[in-house]
Amino acid sequence: MGEYFHPMKCINGKRSACISLRRMKVFEVYEEVENAAEQDAGHKLVANIEVPEHYDKVLLLVLTPDEKQGTEHRLMVIDDSMDAFPASTFLFVNLGHKMITVNFAGESQDINANGMIAINSKVEKRGGLIPFVIHNDEGQKCYENRLFSQQRARNVIFIGPPKWDGGQPIVGLLPQLLPQKLP
Repeated sequence: MGEYFHPMKCINGKRSACISLRRMKVFEVYEEVENAAEQDAGHKLVANIEVPEHYDKVLLLVLTPDEKQGTEHRLMVIDDSMDAFPASTFLFVNLGHKMITVNFAGESQDINANGMIAINSKVEKRGGLIPFVIHNDEGQKCYENRLFSQQRARNVIFIGPPKWDGGQPIVGLLPQLLPQKLP
């Protein structure tokens, strides 16, 4: 934020505290550099992404490098507003490098690499388990499960690439309960 660096600690599967992005056009992630004389102000830019002006609330996803696979930091901006991502909806985020197909709640949707799609669970008042199937880019079923849904919850499902060829995709869930009375 200007000359101020907001410290951030990456913790798998956890949301951080809210940060105001009002005056930001670009969100930037820096790493501290041990030899500050070699870099400006002791920090090195590792990733950046434009913050869309028309989003009221965003979920900024910071993906840390995977040293085994030689990846770098990645950032994604997800519209976290109730209009784009309402109650009883699942937001499926494809973190892989290939298109996948998600079958959920009677719908089948293709999700491009680094893409996302919101699908309403059509769950009844008491909630329930909804079948969830992922097909790879060749049309083969590579993951199957059931996801619990409630009318007053929203869930983000992160789908990462398999750790090895032919393996199952890595699937993570970020649940978010909403107040009893929805706005």
